[in-house]
Amino acid sequence: MTRTEIEAAIYASLKRTARWRRTIAQRFPNDPRNMAAADRLGDLARQVFLTGEQCAALAPHFDDSERWNDVLSDTSRAVGIRPGLDSFDAYAQRLIGALQ
Repeated sequence: MTRTEIEAAIYASLKRTARWRRTIAQRFPNDPRNMAAADRLGDLARQVFLTGEQCAALAPHFDDSERWNDVLSDTSRAVGIRPGLDSFDAYAQRLIGALQ
């Protein structure tokens, strides 16, 4: 898989999860975490850029689409809810760790 394909999949997951968080925020307006998470997901989507090392670590997992999609979704859903996902590099490292 190419870097562009992997980055596009990550970008799409971040944007999709941001939309989902905004929907959850409307249903639960007293919980500020969802809107904050949606904003953070949008920020990360604008920062998507994998290093060569990150791309090499992710590429072997991209072909296992079911596992890839599950782990990618779980990692995106953790943004703004679980600590430590405050940069794209941290997001990528969490994704790599979850796939290994």
